[in-house]
Amino acid sequence: MNKWFYIILTYIVVLLLVFEKAPHAPVFSSRIPMEQNRTSVENGPLTSTTPAFSSSSSDSYLMDRTDRFEWYKQQMYRDMKINEVCVILKINEVCMYSKIATNISTLYAYEFEHEIAVTTTSRDRMGYRLYCRYVDENDMEIGEPFESFTYPEYIVACKKKLGTRKIGLNPRYELSMCVATIHGSEPKWLLFIEMIEHYKLQGVQHFYLHIHNTSTYDLKVINDYIRTGELEVHYLIERDYRIDKHWHMVNVADCLIWSRLESKWTIFADLDERILMTNYTGSILDYVREVKDESIGSLQFRQQWILKTELMPEKYQGDKQVRKCLRKGIIIISRVLHQIIEWMPTHRWHNSTGIGSPGHAVKCIIDSSKVFNMFIHNVIQFFPKQNGSYGEVGIKPEEGLIRHYRDQSLGNWGVKWLKETFKYGPLRNTDYPENLIGKLTENVKKRAKYVYDNKYDD
Repeated sequence: MNKWFYIILTYIVVLLLVFEKAPHAPVFSSRIPMEQNRTSVENGPLTSTTPAFSSSSSDSYLMDRTDRFEWYKQQMYRDMKINEVCVILKINEVCMYSKIATNISTLYAYEFEHEIAVTTTSRDRMGYRLYCRYVDENDMEIGEPFESFTYPEYIVACKKKLGTRKIGLNPRYELSMCVATIHGSEPKWLLFIEMIEHYKLQGVQHFYLHIHNTSTYDLKVINDYIRTGELEVHYLIERDYRIDKHWHMVNVADCLIWSRLESKWTIFADLDERILMTNYTGSILDYVREVKDESIGSLQFRQQWILKTELMPEKYQGDKQVRKCLRKGIIIISRVLHQIIEWMPTHRWHNSTGIGSPGHAVKCIIDSSKVFNMFIHNVIQFFPKQNGSYGEVGIKPEEGLIRHYRDQSLGNWGVKWLKETFKYGPLRNTDYPENLIGKLTENVKKRAKYVYDNKYDD
């Protein structure tokens, strides 16, 4: 009995020793919550994208003797009946894989031996192409994005890259906007609605806003855009005194980081500026989608100042019928007061300067993943590029410009700066584009009425 006991015990010890020496890798890293589309890899830097494999690790990388990412693609082709030829030709009507996924909402990232698997919550994206983007511990992007796809549904496989601390799938938005800090006493509810609705027509999908001070009345419409998920707000509160306009640089610095890797392109503009395309037949979103040169990090648009000569109305009145008696009991003149149409800057003011020179008071649309430091009007410094460098491109007025509805009294602008604009030519009347004004007016009226035309809301 004792003999067999020792034999069994010895056998168990040998098995344990063999198991202890056998190589084994963890199945996956700890779950890593995502902040929107950015995921921190908190258990240390990831391994290289193309590690040096031993024979055993090489075998684990391959799937059915095929590169594992190629194997994933083959399974997607087979399951979704995607033809290789139509992928190459990018026949969108037939091939899901030729379409690029946008507005992807990510959930978690899991680190494996040879890949990072990212799960998403976005529906109906199976087979769509997207790009894995990698960020190091200094929040700098690592190399070029890795092209991948959603398959199986809600799952994206990304190659690993050395030094990765965060990973994202595409930008969440193709085009967003950083709105200059809200401050000052002029009523802003109508300016704000027109600004948002204008840029929505231009393809902007999300807005970032900083508020230093504003009225409770203006906050009603700001909060309504927050409610619909189109707007995010950061409040600026500080004990150090500074004049209002100096909060603009805080806005630029914060929004540069805020939008980084969340938006492919980001507009930096003021509440009273309307950037639009001119002879180019399309929206701003259409235009930036055609930018294929990866060395371009910023697009500069030149200014045309439209002279705003009155402060905006304090409160919404809607459309009201106004009656006036010319002579008591004899003649009554009745007309409808269309407040929105009469006071929208795009309707009310047309007296315009010439177009500013290149580089003068320009505003930019940037790829914030390429921009390290920025000023109000231009990029100060780009991140280094592996091959070559990033740069800014000036947009010709024939393609696009800024209609800046600049108030003449605020900041004493009319006295200080108006004469400077005369070197760009005499004043002339210009109009907001005819093909956009109707839809813009309709959208502004709808939003204003929804927010403010409530008799139970004081």
